[in-house]
Amino acid sequence: MAAMATVGGCFAQVDENSLKAAFVYNIIAFSQWDHPPDDPLTICVQMNPALLTAMGTLQAKRLDGRRLLVTDGSMPSDCDVRVHGAQTSVTPAADVLVICDACQLPNHTSAVALVREGNKLRFDVDVARARSDRILLSSQLLRLARRVL
Repeated sequence: MAAMATVGGCFAQVDENSLKAAFVYNIIAFSQWDHPPDDPLTICVQMNPALLTAMGTLQAKRLDGRRLLVTDGSMPSDCDVRVHGAQTSVTPAADVLVICDACQLPNHTSAVALVREGNKLRFDVDVARARSDRILLSSQLLRLARRVL
């Protein structure tokens, strides 16, 4: 998690989509589901193909003993985490962590928004939305957020 706090300053030196993938991984690592997802933990990426490719590097990783599976989001009912862009319409669902790139919170859909602040990548958190979706976000994650609603 400490890496997330310092990596933002290196934004210009790191591929933006790889940085977003790292943020998503760390956000998931500090999230808990009321009903933990089965193996695999499925991350659906519903936006640009470059981010889907960067997120593909997460496929080899494991969290809490579960392997990560990254898909294009064509089967949204199978998603444990949904990553979407501001222009993509998604429906919130219980036990699904929704992360939006470049959204303004609250947007009644996303629990976390990745935001650019100058040359840094940061994130905002809507705790009420996460709670409504039965996702608990750790206090460590909330301390690193730019804004907590």
